[in-house]
Amino acid sequence: MSRVTRRQAISRAAAIGAIVGVGAIAGIGGYLAGSATGRETRTVTATIGGATVTQTRVITETVAGAPDFAKGLRFTYITHGGEENVFWNSVHLGMREAAKLTGCDAVMIRPKREGDLAQEVAAFEATIAEKPDGIIVPIAYTELLTYVKKATDSGIPVIVANIDAPDPNDRIKAGGLSYIGQYLEPAGYFLAKTLSKYFPRGSHALILIEGPGQVWAEERAKGIQRFLKEYDCTFDRLDVSFDLAVVESRVSAYLEANPQTKAVFSVGYTSPIAGKVLKSKGVPPGSVAIGTFDIVPLVIEWIKEGYVQVAIDQQPYLQGFLPIIQLVLMKKYGLSAWDVNTGNAVVDQSNVSLVEELSRKGYR
Repeated sequence: MSRVTRRQAISRAAAIGAIVGVGAIAGIGGYLAGSATGRETRTVTATIGGATVTQTRVITETVAGAPDFAKGLRFTYITHGGEENVFWNSVHLGMREAAKLTGCDAVMIRPKREGDLAQEVAAFEATIAEKPDGIIVPIAYTELLTYVKKATDSGIPVIVANIDAPDPNDRIKAGGLSYIGQYLEPAGYFLAKTLSKYFPRGSHALILIEGPGQVWAEERAKGIQRFLKEYDCTFDRLDVSFDLAVVESRVSAYLEANPQTKAVFSVGYTSPIAGKVLKSKGVPPGSVAIGTFDIVPLVIEWIKEGYVQVAIDQQPYLQGFLPIIQLVLMKKYGLSAWDVNTGNAVVDQSNVSLVEELSRKGYR
């Protein structure tokens, strides 16, 4: 009998574990694809360190169709994201694909103009009256917490996505069950710190505010400002919008009047317009460091041009997809909601090509 060393034993155990994992994933894949009920025998063989390990597994699939999983459930996503804001297309795609996967009905209500609180409140009131099975909403303005409470008091579960209340305890008191999105103030700090290797300590910086007064904008701005103060920088805030013509006009005028500016940030995705302005003036890439959020086509373009050094991706697809999944599981099985930080993924010239195609399709 051949002697089996401890290393060989561990390797064989790992191989068996991997084979078991393959079988389990295959079973889950069949479930999500809506496979018909039946039994299938699969044999998997792996060779590790000269030893061959074979395992036969019987896969039993008993679920007939995922599209019927949440049939009859209705959810409404109410947002401040105006029709001109391309970021929200990725959130909508995530919501739509989660609805298709589970078989529920989901609708997103967007105002015609970015951040129109009156329109959003009217949409919230109308949605509560319709009594859907769940509501998803960003807390773009703290005034919306009143309507979160009104919805939950009437028995409608509410998940907060994309923007949490500045104090999460206020969302919890209002009945918001979880938060799915980026942690905003820390994300602003992270962006500024990540970009700081491209401009010296003590520089002057510009912060573009696309949504002045809105929670998401002010929280990110706080984080950027917190780091800039630590880095001994001076800075100005400049109110803009998501209207790129407005951004270009205001940024051009500011940079003309403040040529000492060495860094430009945006709390949304419009600071790449500063790259366009600098290029038109013959300023080479990298002379002014530019940092931004969100992997929209404008951002991709100017990273490739070399004018944007850092973009932070909050993975908006997840902010549409995961709230639907959570609400479906709550309604089907009484499971509780859970918070999800959708992240601070750094995109720069080293990896922009990897995310470009996914961004074009709306997944990044």
